[in-house]
Amino acid sequence: MDALRRDLERRRMTISRAIQTAMRSTREDGDRTEISKDPYGSASSSHDDELAAINVERLARDLKLIDRALADIDAGRYGVCVECEEPIAAKRLKVLPFATRCVECQAKSERLERVA
Repeated sequence: MDALRRDLERRRMTISRAIQTAMRSTREDGDRTEISKDPYGSASSSHDDELAAINVERLARDLKLIDRALADIDAGRYGVCVECEEPIAAKRLKVLPFATRCVECQAKSERLERVA
């Protein structure tokens, strides 16, 4: 469990740095005083800003999942499916260390989401 905690903490630090870098870069880009007279340049710049925002949102969501996994480790409930309360397969946790459902329950959940 210690190796898993270290891996999650390492991922947390990497994601935190990536968010800080993206935010710093966005601020620096926003400080541009250059006004683009090219409409394509403006559109491209807006598109880049949107992509950066989407990336930061994804990173923030992953950070939240990692924080939850670390809290689950501390509480002794890590690796247990929140739906059926059976152990989550070690292979699944290795690939997706912040998984909260076993493969079967995750598949059921996704089918329900598609129906709704």
